[in-house]
Amino acid sequence: MRKLNLKWQFKGDGVLLTVVIFLSLLSIVMVYSTSNMRVLSHFVHLGVCYGLMAACYFMNYRFLGELAPVMFVAAIILLTMTILSQAVRGVTIFGHDVQTFYLIGFLVIFYITNFIAHKYNAGEPLTTKQHWYLMAVVGVFTLGMAKLNMSTAIIFFFTCMVIFFVAQMNWRFIAGMIGVAVLGATLIASIVFIGMKSDNGIEIGRMSTFVNRISYYITKDNVNGYGDQMVLSRAAIARGGFHPTGPGKGVIKYRLPENSTDYAFASLYEELGFPIGIFILLLYLIFFYRAREISKASGGPFGRLFAFAIGFWLTCQALVHIGVNCDLLPATGQTLPFISSGGASLAVSGIAVGILLNISKTNKLREENKPAPPPLS
Repeated sequence: MRKLNLKWQFKGDGVLLTVVIFLSLLSIVMVYSTSNMRVLSHFVHLGVCYGLMAACYFMNYRFLGELAPVMFVAAIILLTMTILSQAVRGVTIFGHDVQTFYLIGFLVIFYITNFIAHKYNAGEPLTTKQHWYLMAVVGVFTLGMAKLNMSTAIIFFFTCMVIFFVAQMNWRFIAGMIGVAVLGATLIASIVFIGMKSDNGIEIGRMSTFVNRISYYITKDNVNGYGDQMVLSRAAIARGGFHPTGPGKGVIKYRLPENSTDYAFASLYEELGFPIGIFILLLYLIFFYRAREISKASGGPFGRLFAFAIGFWLTCQALVHIGVNCDLLPATGQTLPFISSGGASLAVSGIAVGILLNISKTNKLREENKPAPPPLS
């Protein structure tokens, strides 16, 4: 009787998965150190993250592409609900505020890459009308996000511009879109800033907070207290250095607002110091490199565009977070992928990496099934 082969072999990108596991382990240290009361819920969030990652790894990413129009409609509904919600950056579900912008950004990026790939697969170049349509989609969602979370809107916008560039869309449309975005952001920020100086100010979402943070970053004038978190973050980074306090012995982290989310890097750095800080930065750079390699090896335009987009999107979030924590950028409120606590961000990141692993698995299976070249006679 022939024995059943029960051996299962992982065929995804092992380096990418290893990077994510290391980041997750660091997140456990960070969450336990900042608040050991939240570590159980963090384990649950990590479980959901890896469960979704596994599900997407085993599901054919091309099948998910068929659901792109449904995902786009879901993104529209979520954006509308978020704008109308009383929550700061999301919607309130059963008394809990759930951040939605990570999911909205992911759904729209998925839709855009699928839309472009579908045209390329059909051998049809994008028409001028389709260029305008894609630009309109990006513009509407960027404006909607910017009302409540400017930093997420900026990262989303530039991720879409990178997608258009990689897809070799007409550069005039890309340059024009960037120019309009910069001009529009400057105009809105100027209106809000002038309004803040008068009694009849115009309040547009959380734009006043964004303007105040930019103002502090430029002038270092902390009269209104918008620089408190930046001062504390710098102090935590400086206290870590080459002589960190050690795990669980940090002090400044307890005074940092959102120490396990927006300032997760500073909290870790205070206790683990320069080597871990460089290690974290290196992990994200490796993550982007592996996503780029998966993109290059992909056999179709959808896998190629989406793999590159996800690598850029998550790495950009990480670099912005680290830049803010090191006072290289104005405060933004970006989380650190796979390290910061939070169910929504971990769940979306898990889905994104699961699809990346699925694309890499498909690439490897295609290479294995490629017919061998005929022997030389």
